[in-house]
Amino acid sequence: MQKILIIDDEKDAVDMLAEFLLARGYAISKAYDGAEGIERFDSDKPDIVMCDIKMPKKDGWEFLQEIRSSRRWVPVIIVSGMSETSNIMKGYDFEADYYIAKPINLEQTLKALQIMLSLAPLRKQ
Repeated sequence: MQKILIIDDEKDAVDMLAEFLLARGYAISKAYDGAEGIERFDSDKPDIVMCDIKMPKKDGWEFLQEIRSSRRWVPVIIVSGMSETSNIMKGYDFEADYYIAKPINLEQTLKALQIMLSLAPLRKQ
């Protein structure tokens, strides 16, 4: 079973997405700020991460910088309400793999997850 780590300070958004993905057979790990996200990333060893940008304690960019020093191959999807081109480009500068604008479309998000998860074994090699 593939494990997804969802990091966002909007608890309702995390819970809604988690419920949707659990119903489709994924294991879910949740964090509500970037610092907790680092802890979950280290302890739960997710196959993919979905991460907001604006969060307390550590933002999404700080989270990305920290995890890219280890387990570099794990795909990271940025999920954010800040859809300006500069933020999208910054995401790629920080080695994000995909960008989803809020409010998220669950079916499109599922397709993005499936694509990123299918590529993960190649990245790991």
